[in-house]
Amino acid sequence: MHASPVPDKGEDEREGEWGMVIQAGPALLLIQSQLPPSFAGMRRKMLAGWLGVVLLTAPAGLAQITESPVTVAPGRFLLRMDALSLTVNHDAGTKYAANGVASTFLTTGLTANWDVQVGAEVFIDQRFDSGGLNDRRSGIGDVYFRTKWRFYEDPATGTAVALLPFVKLPTGTGGVGKNAMEGGLIVPWKADLVGGVSLTAMAELDFLRNDRDDGYDSFWFASMALHRPVTKALGFYGELTLGKSSGGAPGQGKMGGGVTFAVSDNVSWDYAIYRGFSSGTSDWQHVLRLNWGF
Repeated sequence: MHASPVPDKGEDEREGEWGMVIQAGPALLLIQSQLPPSFAGMRRKMLAGWLGVVLLTAPAGLAQITESPVTVAPGRFLLRMDALSLTVNHDAGTKYAANGVASTFLTTGLTANWDVQVGAEVFIDQRFDSGGLNDRRSGIGDVYFRTKWRFYEDPATGTAVALLPFVKLPTGTGGVGKNAMEGGLIVPWKADLVGGVSLTAMAELDFLRNDRDDGYDSFWFASMALHRPVTKALGFYGELTLGKSSGGAPGQGKMGGGVTFAVSDNVSWDYAIYRGFSSGTSDWQHVLRLNWGF
């Protein structure tokens, strides 16, 4: 659910509105509410903003955004919680910051290659400051339902491919949600390379409610990540994402890296930092994630 479907001014933009994207694995889910017109110029970067909640594959994920085609085994569960996420952007005298706390997904396997997932944004807080005008919104976010089917696997090369459709239900409160159902399809892929390096990549198509609230825009998203374990407990990864909306907004992209630390066979922590490199992407994103398999 994942980078920025907001159109340019003069096409689908309405003054006095803002949008922010929650990347759910990374399906882009737009959050929108009414704000003073002076905040409208922040929307493009905010949309690339807020790395959210939804990589639900193995107990120790290979990256924060790029999905893995691996599924959770039948009778097992995987809890993935973004203990804390922070997005920051400064643009022409306007400052924006968003915090997410305990955004959580729970996954369980139905068969050896099929699992189901449910997620909720437990708490979201957004703050704007533009030329002395301030606005703050906080509340519960939306609920997500996803399912993953791994339809191809080659153990000899470590290659696998899956389909991951998802839907978002509008359950947000406090002005942090958008009153529209949204969804899409993710196609994750992985392969094992030499030297213990793993390559994951994904393509995604989202259908998101437009700013005029009279239809939907499509949003194309792609990402890739390289992960390498250093020890049994410690690993590092680098990640790149690109996205473009049919609504006319500028293209979006960011790159970054992270570190994974396994506390035990079933529990790991993952910290990542990302830097936006396009005009439609927030400056910085930080996420601290807990993965717990049981």
